[in-house]
Amino acid sequence: MKFWQTLYAIDRRVLYGILMLLVGWQVLKPITVPNVTMGMSKDLFDKIESLNPGDVVLIESDWTTSTAGESRGQFKALIRHLMRKEVKFVTTAIDPLAPGIGEIFIEEVKREEPPDGPRYQKGRDYEIAGYFPNAENHVQAMVTNVRKELNSKGLANSPVLVGISDLSDMKAVILVTASSSINVWYERLRNKAPLGLMCTAVMAGENIPYHASGQLFGMTIGAKGAFDYETLLNEHYPDEKYKNLDTGSRYMSPLFFALLLLIVSVIIGNIAMVMLRKKGDTA
Repeated sequence: MKFWQTLYAIDRRVLYGILMLLVGWQVLKPITVPNVTMGMSKDLFDKIESLNPGDVVLIESDWTTSTAGESRGQFKALIRHLMRKEVKFVTTAIDPLAPGIGEIFIEEVKREEPPDGPRYQKGRDYEIAGYFPNAENHVQAMVTNVRKELNSKGLANSPVLVGISDLSDMKAVILVTASSSINVWYERLRNKAPLGLMCTAVMAGENIPYHASGQLFGMTIGAKGAFDYETLLNEHYPDEKYKNLDTGSRYMSPLFFALLLLIVSVIIGNIAMVMLRKKGDTA
């Protein structure tokens, strides 16, 4: 009886201590296993892989530091892929902090790429259009007159927009987001361009049906999605001059053990509660 009472009333500080030990161990000595990529992650990767040099995509980057653990890895993997394919891109955002954060990591990726690769320049190969304060108006304006909307940010004569007179001239619209901004695109896109999504894990359930129905050409989910994309980059660009594996792969092992501890703790706690109730020692 005392054994079950001890398990039922275990001090949360003990659990935090175990969590710190497990995560620290996996950060320093991670256990690596082969990754089985999800089909929806591969669909998104394959779409980008099919693009040609000079094609243009739109990235709405709405994530900030609050979801960097999931979104940063996805965003950086996407930018690496676009640069290697020599695809031009324009980023927009409906969060005022997002443009600056996105630019930081675009610059990081530019420094990672090998000297003999394409040297991406802002204004020539990509543009950061910045913050648009109203999601509904922004998406509607992009669908109705993409040049006019981007010209409001001074991009009228940008080389990136050469040949772009309508959103349908862009090869894809990809959202990297931790918010419901994707819903506005579902409502207003009108099939002008293929739509892809990189989202946080908590958003997966509500968006997977859109991939199943074909409204999303591909989708990556949370840190696992980042790991999937990095794995696919590593398979397609195995040359050591490329940096493919980053936060997505580094986070998997610590995350696994943290979630394992959570699951085991819940199971043990419930078993202890059932045993004590049988003995009449708990309500």
